[in-house]
Amino acid sequence: PLNRFVAGFIGSPSMNFVDVTVDGSGDTARLIGPGDWSLPTPQRLRGIAGDIAGKKLVAGFRPEHLDIGEAEPDSGSFQARADVVEYLGNEELLHVNAANQDIVAIVGSEHRVKPGDIVTLNLPLSKLHLFDSDTGDALTSGRPAEAVA
Repeated sequence: PLNRFVAGFIGSPSMNFVDVTVDGSGDTARLIGPGDWSLPTPQRLRGIAGDIAGKKLVAGFRPEHLDIGEAEPDSGSFQARADVVEYLGNEELLHVNAANQDIVAIVGSEHRVKPGDIVTLNLPLSKLHLFDSDTGDALTSGRPAEAVA
């Protein structure tokens, strides 16, 4: 999506949003959010991470892009507590809390998550979107990283 407005109304359930800042630069840059929420900066943004370090951003990711499991290469993970679980046949719609952020995830029903369970959610960094907190403009809309700054 080109901006947060579009990202917020396309899809059901809608995209998850978390306020973050970039800490560091290059390969060690991380997205730091509330509490202990921390993910590696997507590869496509590492070239400009130094330019956006400390800037208020919003990370966005769709519920269907989360899965239960430890981080894999080019992904990040975070722990969350399941508050509500909706069983939908071959899927589970999880309403979870991670670092005081309400997040929705759609995962396979084989996980059989129960309310109160602590789960590790895995997010491929290629599916992570970043938006400028002030303007709502996307930093990850498929444009080359050099053109984003």
